[in-house]
Amino acid sequence: MDKKLKLSYRQRHVKPDRNQPQMVADLRRLGFCVIITHTLGGDALDLFVGGLNRKTGRHEFVQVEVKAPGGTLTPGEKNYIALWPNLPIIVAYKTEDILDHFGW
Repeated sequence: MDKKLKLSYRQRHVKPDRNQPQMVADLRRLGFCVIITHTLGGDALDLFVGGLNRKTGRHEFVQVEVKAPGGTLTPGEKNYIALWPNLPIIVAYKTEDILDHFGW
């Protein structure tokens, strides 16, 4: 990897965006596996979401950064996403942003 790993280390147990609990509940109700990772600190994104991608017919996990409507990525989040250009990462403002990725 050519790029230097430049991640900041925000404190642990950061408060989630106000729409995150509802998104997690919606996804779990639909049968998705949701792992909450926003409490890890550093520049960890908010969620890992796993489920059936109806577009490909395969099960997959994606990383999700939850943002409240009008919210923007922090510099650390932008750096993290830039380090992984080939991984599926979703910036989600509502549950439908994640469901769209999975072809629902």
